[in-house]
Amino acid sequence: MNSFVFDLKSIAEVGKQIACSLRPGLPLLLYGQMGAGKTTLTKRIVASLGCDEEVTSPTYTLMQSYQTNLGELWHVDLYRLEGSHQIDELGLDELNMNSMLIIEWPERLGFKVFSKYLKANLSVQGNNRKLIWEIIE
Repeated sequence: MNSFVFDLKSIAEVGKQIACSLRPGLPLLLYGQMGAGKTTLTKRIVASLGCDEEVTSPTYTLMQSYQTNLGELWHVDLYRLEGSHQIDELGLDELNMNSMLIIEWPERLGFKVFSKYLKANLSVQGNNRKLIWEIIE
């Protein structure tokens, strides 16, 4: 288990460290309250993988893809997921085989989709953020 305490000015370094662990078949599941910094962390991860596209929250579209130096990365935000039937429509299990995945609000999945994943919990501590992450197998 790894732990970082950081402010938003130093989040780029945390993003680089997380990016080193991303690969197809090992999605990053980002847990945390609204405003904890999930999308901001995702922006830094995508940038550290060599993508200079603007990363925005896919809250309304649910998914957005980015081309990085290591291949395709899908940013998924399940906050507005309307029902479990939409999970199958997203095809996350198939995307996971060929692409890197970062999923915000993974608790909305309602069941275990992935057998192996990076679990990251973001929390707010005053002006700082705390990230605890681990590989779940």
